[in-house]
Amino acid sequence: MDVKAGQDGLVRAYRHARWGYIALLWGGLYALEAIRHCVNMYLDGRAPSVPWLTVSAVSLAMWCVYTPFMMWLGRRAPLDGDRRGRAAAIHVLALAAIIAIDAAVQERVWGDRMQWTFLSLCLALTLVDGLSYATVVAISHVQRSNARYRARLLAQAALDQELTVARLRALEMQLQPHFLFNALHAVGALVRSARLDDAVRSLATLGGLLRATLAGGDHEIALGDEIALAHRYLELQKIRFADRLQIEIDIAPEVRRARVPRLILQPLLENAIRHGVERSATAVAVAIRARAHGQRLELVVSDRGGAREATSRGHGIGLANTRARLAALYGDAHVLDIAATEGGGLAIRIESPLLLASPSTPAPEQLELDGELLDDLGVLS
Repeated sequence: MDVKAGQDGLVRAYRHARWGYIALLWGGLYALEAIRHCVNMYLDGRAPSVPWLTVSAVSLAMWCVYTPFMMWLGRRAPLDGDRRGRAAAIHVLALAAIIAIDAAVQERVWGDRMQWTFLSLCLALTLVDGLSYATVVAISHVQRSNARYRARLLAQAALDQELTVARLRALEMQLQPHFLFNALHAVGALVRSARLDDAVRSLATLGGLLRATLAGGDHEIALGDEIALAHRYLELQKIRFADRLQIEIDIAPEVRRARVPRLILQPLLENAIRHGVERSATAVAVAIRARAHGQRLELVVSDRGGAREATSRGHGIGLANTRARLAALYGDAHVLDIAATEGGGLAIRIESPLLLASPSTPAPEQLELDGELLDDLGVLS
């Protein structure tokens, strides 16, 4: 045992002792013993013994002083540890010292009225003081066990959080290449169609979008910021599809600060573009709608209309990624439903807890085309 560390720990034990509770405990015990003594004396027709009341008061006051030491010793020498024999010997010695001090004080207070020898008094005090000592050490053991249990819970919670963050990061890394491939596919389609100016504009728009997408940060952002990212992506697709893509965004003002998973709209919009707009010869409306229902946020991404080919939907990488991220962040507190709309479209509805992000200064708008990039590519801005 480190002597200096033990001394420091004992000093802290006395400094941080809950003296009010300690005084209440031993004071209450003294009051009960004093009442019992006075009642017994009254029934015997005698007056209460002032020396007895004095000895009891002094003894219990000393136990108040002993209590922080016993609590500290119970933590330093636990009886459930690996060195139980050594701990038991320490406690026996501590109890013997307390009994000896208690007997010496009582002998001094009683004075000539003491009828017992010091040794007999020590033997008489062994049972009472032993029970008191064991009770205090048991309380110390319970406190120590509770502290260790809380520490384990905190450590487990921290580990679970680290695992969740790692899983979310892996899911985001899976989502980003998937999004980049689809975006570059859109630019490639413009090049193949000989729409070079549109392809260059798309690359410039894609550059700004990728900077925001790959910037990292929290796993949850304000819905207003997420809508801004979605708007960039839809602008990119609007360059490619022109009038074949109609965009509808309806976000209730009270939910713009709602916290949502970062890039949660991206795979849903990609799904609508790939299986809706790409496969239709006529205009398809892609809509984003967000509303609050009590303490729940409802977010719907849908595509409707158009004359499209039949296709199987709802089981791609993007939607599987979305399900996994929602499960990691919200567990059973989220809902993801898929329903058919007119013309073979889909409406994907997400419900999650309505949690508001703290107000912050809006980031500079990056929806404008990058002028330097356009100049480098030989396009007049």
